[in-house]
Amino acid sequence: MSLPAVTNPFVPGRGQLPPYLAGREQEKKAMLGLLAYLKFGRGAPREAVLSGPRGNGKTALLRWVVQEMEDDGAIDAEWLTPSEFSGLDELATRLVPPKRFDALRLDSVSVHVGVGKLGWKLEGQRGALTPLLKARCSRRPLVAVIDEAHTLPAEIGQTLLNASQSVCAQAPFLLIMAGTPGLQRHLNTMSATFWSRAEKLGIGRLDERAAAAALERPLAAQTPPIACSADALREAVAASQGYPYFVQLWGAALWEAVRESGADQVDEAVVAAAAPTVGRSQSAYYQDRYQELEREGLIGLAASVAEAFAGRDSLPRKALNGAIVNALPEGRNGTQEVLQCRDRLSDLGYVWNPPDADDAWQSGIPSLMAYVADSAKTGFL
Repeated sequence: MSLPAVTNPFVPGRGQLPPYLAGREQEKKAMLGLLAYLKFGRGAPREAVLSGPRGNGKTALLRWVVQEMEDDGAIDAEWLTPSEFSGLDELATRLVPPKRFDALRLDSVSVHVGVGKLGWKLEGQRGALTPLLKARCSRRPLVAVIDEAHTLPAEIGQTLLNASQSVCAQAPFLLIMAGTPGLQRHLNTMSATFWSRAEKLGIGRLDERAAAAALERPLAAQTPPIACSADALREAVAASQGYPYFVQLWGAALWEAVRESGADQVDEAVVAAAAPTVGRSQSAYYQDRYQELEREGLIGLAASVAEAFAGRDSLPRKALNGAIVNALPEGRNGTQEVLQCRDRLSDLGYVWNPPDADDAWQSGIPSLMAYVADSAKTGFL
């Protein structure tokens, strides 16, 4: 058998899509439904809010959305993270680049705005963003993608949400916000209650079928194709636990193992050869996450929650709260303390409550919980 191409398909370049975006059909359908409004010259009826623990592919889904618009050519996209703008002027300049829209008539904007060397100068007028964005979207439909939105300053976020609500009523515009599980709680601080009607999409771990497709399809697309035995694929999927980052690690390691061995398929021997490589990367990842919890003073709490989750896919809110109460010292385990601890574990992606899961809380990564529970037994010193 000739060796597969020298470029590992499971290691996409920075800013590129994974070789196959598996298991996000419902989310893709929802996004395409919102984009359809813009194609017909209308604003989207609601914002889109994507939330989920790190490593589950939120950014990959956003890249897919942007790629769809670039392929279509009829809709503009502007991708931002809060670290790229420090205030309203910078945000307005990114969303409405003055050089590109130099023909924009300032007298069509109902409030005074100016243009400096670095971009728009709104003189602190929060209401100025709405008419400026409306005038821009009347020229070309726009989707504003805000990644890492859980770090968005509340005042800027409130201004952007209010602008989105107003602009969408009159021009083709869509606001997409993505962030960690704490994003929805963060949006609640912005005094823009209408956001609760947004399209809320929880981006979590893949089911077995989707994880298998994420491994199998890119291998089958190689020249010559690399097949996977059912048992080997099942073993790799189980080891990944459907966590997209781990699925990517397994795909890259399996591809390398096939290439090095010259095998004509992924069988159990190839899985065994790939396992140490994946294991080293996972161990480093677990250590980073453990140290993060340690710095936050949450190890005992996280270990108690891990014990409550042992052998279970989810926990009802009451059981999760009980595990937190058990880990807190007497006198410091009241309702507010418990909620604050639960929120912090959610912000870190250790546990989370998907938007469509009602009372069921899920583990971010079950194998991380097992690692935390075992490591906590050895103590700090």
